[in-house]
Amino acid sequence: KCGGIDKRTIEKFEKEAAELG
Repeated sequence: KCGGIDKRTIEKFEKEAAELG
């Protein structure tokens, strides 16, 4: 899995996780 969509999904997930704390 080396697709841009996958990277973007992970980035979004990390951002949401950071906001939730």
